[in-house]
Amino acid sequence: MKYLIVQDWASTHGNHAGMVHMCNMLKMKYPNDYEIIIKGVPKEFKNSSSRLYNKIINLEQKFYLYHTYFYEYKKICKNMFDNLTDRDSIFLLEYCMPTTPQKRLAYYIKRKFPNVKLFALSHLTPTYFSDKNRYPKILKDWTPPIDKMLTLGSSLSQYFMENNIPKAKISTGFHYVDSAYYHKQTELQVSRSRLKIIMMGGMQRNYSMLAKLCEMTPYVDWIICRGRKPVDKYFENIPNAQLKGFLTEDELKNQMDIADISLNIMEDTVGSNVITTSLSMGLAMICSNVGSIRDYCNENNTIFCENNVDSFINAIETLNSDKDRVLKMKKESLKLSQIFTIEKLNNWFSNI
Repeated sequence: MKYLIVQDWASTHGNHAGMVHMCNMLKMKYPNDYEIIIKGVPKEFKNSSSRLYNKIINLEQKFYLYHTYFYEYKKICKNMFDNLTDRDSIFLLEYCMPTTPQKRLAYYIKRKFPNVKLFALSHLTPTYFSDKNRYPKILKDWTPPIDKMLTLGSSLSQYFMENNIPKAKISTGFHYVDSAYYHKQTELQVSRSRLKIIMMGGMQRNYSMLAKLCEMTPYVDWIICRGRKPVDKYFENIPNAQLKGFLTEDELKNQMDIADISLNIMEDTVGSNVITTSLSMGLAMICSNVGSIRDYCNENNTIFCENNVDSFINAIETLNSDKDRVLKMKKESLKLSQIFTIEKLNNWFSNI
């Protein structure tokens, strides 16, 4: 049996992306091979203008993360602990994140069940932790009990090796996509009047640069899915930019369905819901040439850009003047999306 221990998140709760849905798909398709243990959405700790209040909250948060969290995991894992055998394996699917600490759980499992294979997935980017002295220390502290560190992109695997994790202890896979949900509702075509470019996602996105692009490309229409990010000030007086606040998953999919291009200005990336769902929705791609993006995209469906305004403007102008190329790129995205299936993900998990 493969036990999947997964953290639920408010941002992906109940939708067709994220780790919980991945686990549910694996369990549904391979019911005799998987069991799922879901940790509820983490408790939120909100700061205020009161220094004394914040000090108390910070102490409460530290206690929660380094004490309560572990015992919550022990409680929800009790049935698994009662039934574990040496033939089983455990997957910790939110590893190396201090805000969802699974380190104590990993050490506990390895001490109590030394022969059970323990795998840990980290899907953060190497630049997520800007303090270069902090993340290597996390790796040093968190990796000893793990049999294999799993990543969703080659750039993170390389980072692990550069920080003294042996290559033999690393396995590189990919981010899945649920193509049964994320697929074109309309005919695959390109707008012959004005191209529609959609921007989605909030992690490590450069909104100030994006606003400059919108302002300098009045000949295309922009759909900016900002979620709850307070970035409206960047787009004031830019009439071709339509800002979308929080959208339901169906609403977001509808916006993707009417778009031609998914544009992604990223500081870094490993595996991304935004990238894989864009592929499955048949969108041409314009992406920062960073991180593991080339694990998911290629020259046939993507124009790769340096992270500066001129590079992205050139890409947009190129596609705006060649609609036939846009259509070819959209078709290639659909083809690429077929790589990232739940069947292939199961094959990875079954053959680590």
